[in-house]
Amino acid sequence: MPSNFLSTGGLADATHILRDFHKLSINEATKSKEIENEVILQLTGLRSDLQQKIKEIKSLSGDFKNSVGKEQEGTRKALRALQEALGHVDQDAAATSGKGDPYLVKLGVDRQLEKQIEEENYLHRVSGASILYEFHR
Repeated sequence: MPSNFLSTGGLADATHILRDFHKLSINEATKSKEIENEVILQLTGLRSDLQQKIKEIKSLSGDFKNSVGKEQEGTRKALRALQEALGHVDQDAAATSGKGDPYLVKLGVDRQLEKQIEEENYLHRVSGASILYEFHR
């Protein structure tokens, strides 16, 4: 090679640059395949497991249907009735007999509170049992 030609930095370096570029590309493609084979497949498996768990939870939702709201509303009505009965006693003691007797209305409130507490306890037991069941699975 004549001395006035460039020994580096010319077209001769293009082959070295392209060879290095292609080696790097091959390494990156290999890393991409490894990531896809290891990580993405595991994530896909986790996604399907999660979808299965979601289906199981949705199927359990029927276990949690309850009438707590209905019982709470019944308690509110019973308390209002007791307030009215007590208000009538203050106005006219003779007007509160039979169904309007404050003692009988209070017994109704007590009975309604028992129903509400029973329903709330049932919900608590069922939800705790379902969570424990899922935890042990």
